[in-house]
Amino acid sequence: MGEYLHKDPAVEKWVRMRESTAQHFRWSPRNIRSIGLLGLVVPAGLLYLSVEYDRKFNWAAKRPTATVKAEEDA
Repeated sequence: MGEYLHKDPAVEKWVRMRESTAQHFRWSPRNIRSIGLLGLVVPAGLLYLSVEYDRKFNWAAKRPTATVKAEEDA
């Protein structure tokens, strides 16, 4: 069964690179942009949204016809 298997050098090179990504990592403008976006901008945006909408709606014990705005309860 193994006699019909032919290894592709390009695939083998890709597998070796995938196994050692930390050794071949380079700081490039693209990497810095990706890390900044995924590591700083997205979490900061989620934090802003969670703080902005915290306690804005009161979902507990509402009837289907009632509104959910917290300002109307006060």
